[in-house]
Amino acid sequence: MDIKALKVFLEIVNCRSFTLAAEHLFMTQPTISKTIKNLEEDLSTALFKKGEAGRKREVALTYEGELIYQHALKMLTEQKQLLESLDQVKNLKKGQLIIGLPPLGSVLLSPLIALFHQNYPDIQLKFLEVGANGIEEAIADKSIDVGILLGNLRPNFAAIPVLDSPMCLLAKKNSHWDYRDSVDLMELSEETFLLYADSFTLNKMIIQAANSIGFDPKVVCKSSQWDFIAKMVEFNMGIAILPKIYCEQLDRDKFCWTVLSKPQLNWTLSMAWNTSVAMSPATKAWLNIVDLHRDKIHF
Repeated sequence: MDIKALKVFLEIVNCRSFTLAAEHLFMTQPTISKTIKNLEEDLSTALFKKGEAGRKREVALTYEGELIYQHALKMLTEQKQLLESLDQVKNLKKGQLIIGLPPLGSVLLSPLIALFHQNYPDIQLKFLEVGANGIEEAIADKSIDVGILLGNLRPNFAAIPVLDSPMCLLAKKNSHWDYRDSVDLMELSEETFLLYADSFTLNKMIIQAANSIGFDPKVVCKSSQWDFIAKMVEFNMGIAILPKIYCEQLDRDKFCWTVLSKPQLNWTLSMAWNTSVAMSPATKAWLNIVDLHRDKIHF
């Protein structure tokens, strides 16, 4: 059904005149009459009662015309509400943004999240807090708008680099790793490892690096909680491999840490999105904040 024709129909009824409706709509009366004739043909029914001897159209609705008038009012009201909602979304007065965040990423990005909310308080924020593997799958299946990923991207992904931190050995204070400037991964072949949950890309990175030089890490436990892993190191359950940016926050009286080398591993994070999905205004606004304020990504 032609929405424009319905608007003409409603204007005629409201004005109770074809002539006045034509003036209000800046249309000629023949155009108005033709529009109504086409609408009646589309609906296979007369909208207005015929005048005397059928020569002149009265502005009096038939029974069917009254039914269509009531439905047309509802349809045009809903169209107006739809257009207003779309306008709110475009102007960031309505909508939502779903971001995939690994456990440590939520802490690092909290200044940018606060800035986004300050600028766009009407946008609802939702978070998927899982490891990078889970975030990658969520971006691929289009269930989130953007997310933090570690390492290489899929072909249909695009991203903004946000952080690059070298990985470090974390050990208990006063262990034999104290005062080392760096440590080779091979030197850790006899150590017991505190690793991450299998859903973490970082877990896979560490195991693959160890395998590439000829050993399988001896894993004593796995966890998705960075703070818990550090606590287990403090209680001398084993060693951990953590980003330097995180190690720098730990108490030097309880821990020692040193940069991992041969091979050097880096915690390289990027804010990624699926390029096969139409980007919402909220997503564009978020990526703009990430791009302009990367210097605020820290603890």
